[in-house]
Amino acid sequence: MTEKNLLKLGFFGVFLGCLISFSACGSDSSSSAGGNDGIESSDSQEDGSSASQEGGDNGSSGSTNPSSNSNSGSNSSSKQEPKSETQSSKEVLNPENKKVTGTCSASPSKIKKGEIATWEFLRGGDASFLDQIMAPFKWSFTNAKTESLQGNGLNVVNVRYENSGTSKATLVVDGNEIQCEPLQVQGVPITITSCEPTSKTANAGETITWNVKATSESKIKGYSWSSTYGTAEGSGSTGKMTATADMHKQNVTAVVAVTNEDNTTENYTCTPVTVIDPNKVDVTFVEDGDEQSVPTNEPFVAQIPACSDPYNGATACTFICDTHSTTGEKAKVVIDNIECSQNDATYVQCSLQPVAGQKISITIEANVSTVGCRVSKY
Repeated sequence: MTEKNLLKLGFFGVFLGCLISFSACGSDSSSSAGGNDGIESSDSQEDGSSASQEGGDNGSSGSTNPSSNSNSGSNSSSKQEPKSETQSSKEVLNPENKKVTGTCSASPSKIKKGEIATWEFLRGGDASFLDQIMAPFKWSFTNAKTESLQGNGLNVVNVRYENSGTSKATLVVDGNEIQCEPLQVQGVPITITSCEPTSKTANAGETITWNVKATSESKIKGYSWSSTYGTAEGSGSTGKMTATADMHKQNVTAVVAVTNEDNTTENYTCTPVTVIDPNKVDVTFVEDGDEQSVPTNEPFVAQIPACSDPYNGATACTFICDTHSTTGEKAKVVIDNIECSQNDATYVQCSLQPVAGQKISITIEANVSTVGCRVSKY
């Protein structure tokens, strides 16, 4: 092979190597939540864009889901490399073009005192990834070891917190100011064992009451009550809310936030209460009428007939249900929060004399989804 051909082959190899290297460069972490490929300044410490959760706590809900209650503690599921604190870039910040905007939050959203939280910016709007990596980032923090950080393209930062309490972060990216979702830093833990209502059901217009039980080695200093169903108010460990007609047949709950003197806060979702509006009739019974299918294990409103006795004028009605039990378990009927007697596993009857002619709340507890019920005279 001639020297000229060898030279051409060498140039081709260099060109191919550059193509391979170029295709591996750059990624857009901000296009999906939780991405870990964000670009930091060259003066940031290693792991500055990490979303590691070592030593963190994902926190509890309120949620709303009622099953999401939890107490302080670490939820690390696997051993990860320790995160290092991010340092500000020494480079000159690029001009602000007002193009880049988005949201920012910490991961995890709850940590222990002394741990590191990772703050991440997620791009929104019409700005491109190139606009983001060229944009100047200016971070500022409350109650953190580091008060501020800055750098071009600095979309992910690691910050240590040595004091407990609620901490906030503000980001000015490309000249646009963003308030980040707050971070909760936990100190002395709080244990919440229960938050129970005084009654499983409530009629519209009545007051729903919950009582929470919480303990901590640091004195508990406050309770804050809230609900997505209405206005919840509290006096210490007791929370209250008024049931309304709009809540008819809904399982209404509240969330209590308990705080101690070390500024630890724990949220807990209380056991729900079923609200019934007595004016919204679900089933109407008539004297000696046909059997009607009604739901079990949830309250419903029934219109009860007057059931007058033609001989002495007294009311005389019996509520009868065939529970169709296949396991031998006894069913029970609760009328206006009063449980009536039960006969056997397949047949329940209750006197309706006190509530004849009224709209009443009835709950039938049975191991089947529906039962057949009727009102019999006498």
